[in-house]
Amino acid sequence: MLLLPLQLLSIFLSVVSHCVSVCATASIAVTYIVDFNGSGQYKTIQEAIDAVPDNNDKWYRILVKRGLYREKVKIPPAKPFILLEGEGSQLTTIEWSDYATNGLFELGGSRVTPNFNTETSATFTVQAENFVAKSITFKNGYNMEGGQKQKMDQAVAATVNGDKAAFYNCAFVGIQDTLYDGHGRHYYSNCYIEGAIDFIFGFAKTVFEGCNLHSTAGEWGGGYLTAQGRGSDTDTGGYVFKSCNVTGTGPTYLGRAWSTHARVVFYKSQFNAPIAPHGWDAWHHKDTV
Repeated sequence: MLLLPLQLLSIFLSVVSHCVSVCATASIAVTYIVDFNGSGQYKTIQEAIDAVPDNNDKWYRILVKRGLYREKVKIPPAKPFILLEGEGSQLTTIEWSDYATNGLFELGGSRVTPNFNTETSATFTVQAENFVAKSITFKNGYNMEGGQKQKMDQAVAATVNGDKAAFYNCAFVGIQDTLYDGHGRHYYSNCYIEGAIDFIFGFAKTVFEGCNLHSTAGEWGGGYLTAQGRGSDTDTGGYVFKSCNVTGTGPTYLGRAWSTHARVVFYKSQFNAPIAPHGWDAWHHKDTV
């Protein structure tokens, strides 16, 4: 899971140059305002996204007024160049409470979950290229209500599968599999990411800079910050955490290997949560390490 300094620098520079430049050079062509109270053009975020023309090549800003928006939101591949902006991560929240085995039933002796899996449990999904989010919270509320806890299950707050995606001053809140950082080149700056088990996972080529990773593993007997799935030794994917802060409860591992080539680096970061003594877990690959 370690990188040579030049490899680390290569990942950092390539991701940042592609993702940060998205914001730096963007000029907004159209702004849509979303307010569930009715003062904007749209009452839901999904309505505003649907209004963006397919395959457009100009930046559309969707400004989401403060409030709690209870909806599942999806940006499909045909909707690039969207800037989704809230009024602050403490003020604007998108929340839903799906989980991977929601709708599970018996069919001919087999357990079937129609149309549900870890990825589709997400409150927010972006599949389009050239996406930016600012100052907004993405939350999966499964197992967060008061009272008796339900069984642990994958419940994603955000799925990020589009190339050249960047998040600034955002929050991602969940318990298991909070942030599916799936595929593409991504950049997260000054974000808050909370969870207990594998709460940052996926295959992408990503830099997290100045982020707070908050572990709630103590409530569940332990946990893992990351589960990275780099597929081969030639795969350029990996996670770099630069100048980040790990807080919360434990014991928590820095990560467990979703694949035999998992690659995660913490660089100039602070650890203010109980980290498991071994640091890393081989998961299903104990015979190969």
